[in-house]
Amino acid sequence: MRRAGAVLGAILIALVGWGSACGPRAAAPAGGSSAATPPASGSPTASAAAPAGAPAQPPPLETVRMGCIAGTSDAGLYIAEEKGYFREWGIRLDCTNFASATEMVAPLGTGQLDVAGGAPSAGLGNALARGITLKIVADKGSTPPGFGYAGLVVRKDLWDSGAVRGPADFRGRRLAINTTAGSSMEASLDRLFREHGLQVADVELVSLPFGDQPGALANGSVDVAFPIEPFVTISAEQGLGVLWERQDTWYPTGQIAVLMYGRNFAESRIEVGRRFMVAYLKAVRDYNDAFRKGDAAKRREVVDILIRNTPLKDAALYDKMGMPGLDPNGRVSVQALKADQEYYLRSGKQQQPIDYDQVVDMSFADWAVQQLGEYR
Repeated sequence: MRRAGAVLGAILIALVGWGSACGPRAAAPAGGSSAATPPASGSPTASAAAPAGAPAQPPPLETVRMGCIAGTSDAGLYIAEEKGYFREWGIRLDCTNFASATEMVAPLGTGQLDVAGGAPSAGLGNALARGITLKIVADKGSTPPGFGYAGLVVRKDLWDSGAVRGPADFRGRRLAINTTAGSSMEASLDRLFREHGLQVADVELVSLPFGDQPGALANGSVDVAFPIEPFVTISAEQGLGVLWERQDTWYPTGQIAVLMYGRNFAESRIEVGRRFMVAYLKAVRDYNDAFRKGDAAKRREVVDILIRNTPLKDAALYDKMGMPGLDPNGRVSVQALKADQEYYLRSGKQQQPIDYDQVVDMSFADWAVQQLGEYR
């Protein structure tokens, strides 16, 4: 996959350990959906008994312009590109990096982007409330049990002294988070704190890119950090902090990132959107074989792909890190999106509620599962 330009703003620092999944933007071919129609459900090439199925003939290549975050949850994109799944289904991926999903909303609304992947947030909700139309079509990062790729890390001297051993001791402390503008991670903190009789307002949130958080623990400028991997493991390995808990332990239904289609793409290029989803979910299933089912050969293959495509070259680190959950059937937790929105509204970071039942569209993932079979 071609290298992208520099990641915008803070995300460059935040995800320096992960690099870029995608290449520089190129002009998309004119026209709507492909003339080639993918195999219908029930046909031999679409049989549910053939989870590695491919179209009888690769459709003509069509460019899909995607906005990316360049985080660990982009693993499905790396795999689909390296193993040829996108090309197999007639997709030429052209990815451009953005600092946040909120920045992708306007390009999605105007048709400059076809697909985007990133975290739901108060900013996304505000944009949708202003009338920008898009569809959330699949999971791209979640926290089922065993997949806690974010965690709360307590500064080591505070842990060793016994001054901070859990949320009850966080009151009045400085806590580093990637953004204080209302993110899914901030909503996750709200859920945890309320279980312990606290509110987010009881701590001092410090906005710091993920990659800066280990250093902030080291120099004492924050007391607790809430990074994603590999910075959770790096903080612990370097003796900068002690991992209290990973996010999957207190929010096992958390929806951290999603895949989104722009309205033009979802309505005018339906067949291309379906083919994109088949290729993506086929790759995500390889990822689940590797990290959920424990297939040793698949794990080596997937780790090798990540090593080739990211600056994180230490294979041993993958054995210590928590990996993001990627749903092999593309399912999105609408319940989690609604619960997080309640926090954004309560905190005043989102002004109007949006109806996630209307925003989430599982038809593309459902079609892909018909081709690949249900992953169990």
